[in-house]
Amino acid sequence: MKLLFLIRAIGGVYIINTDLYRVFYITAIEKNFSKAAHRLFITQPSVSHSIKQLENELGMQLFTRTSKGVLLTKEGDVLFDYLKQAFDLIHHAEQKMTEMKNLQNGSVTVGGSDSTCKHYLLPYIQTFQELYPDIQIRLQHGSTPQILEKLENGLIDIGIVHLPVHQNNISITEFLSLHTTFVAGKKFQHLSKERLSLSAIQEYPLISFSEASSSRKFLNQLFLTRELEVQSDIEVGSVELLIECAKIGMGIAFVAKELVQKELAEKELFEVNIDEVIDLRKIGLATKKGNSLSLAAETFFNHLLA
Repeated sequence: MKLLFLIRAIGGVYIINTDLYRVFYITAIEKNFSKAAHRLFITQPSVSHSIKQLENELGMQLFTRTSKGVLLTKEGDVLFDYLKQAFDLIHHAEQKMTEMKNLQNGSVTVGGSDSTCKHYLLPYIQTFQELYPDIQIRLQHGSTPQILEKLENGLIDIGIVHLPVHQNNISITEFLSLHTTFVAGKKFQHLSKERLSLSAIQEYPLISFSEASSSRKFLNQLFLTRELEVQSDIEVGSVELLIECAKIGMGIAFVAKELVQKELAEKELFEVNIDEVIDLRKIGLATKKGNSLSLAAETFFNHLLA
């Protein structure tokens, strides 16, 4: 199907095949029907017929014929000026598409919590930018519900969220599995030599994230398996603060083990074992169903899974 331009004029609406405009545009540049035909890979009579058809459609003469070729009329000159802008834009658009195809241009917007971005996402961004330095990565932070809302509203391309997620319009791909554990500072170092029950954990100050966080919901669910309720003495808003509170002896913290490897190795924190099996926590990549990712976003998505 050929593209059509709709031009609203005083006399009505003209519907003109864009091929006619291209023939006119090239002929105006070459100033010769034969040269235009050669450049367009058509015959000279086809060029002449197309120009005549366009002139009939517009109701005005566009070229003056000479012995050496053709020259634009005043009306043709006005039309050429407008078409030059249009074809220049098309050319630039094609160049931009080529750049994006070759990943020389484009952007990806990713959403996740501060700790997820810092501890899990940034290493992937670093290696991705080494491969594709011209692709811009934008980050937006928020809790899992906030990230899902941003995804729904089209503000981000990919969300890094804690699972499970129960939304029919969201597609989830598993990304990471985390080992959560209880840790404490030197004040409670002796607990690392024991194996405590969840009820015994309750006898000590407990440091956790706020009630609305996915980490706290996971902790609540763990305690519910023993019909216990979490009694959180200290609620914090970041992993860094949670770790620091535990290090200075304010209580026992519930945290992803992957985030405290350094502190455990340096004996700043000590793992408190319990007599329960803690399920792995899952982090997933969320995209909106029905929305196709740009080439840059799809490439980054695959990089995360590589």
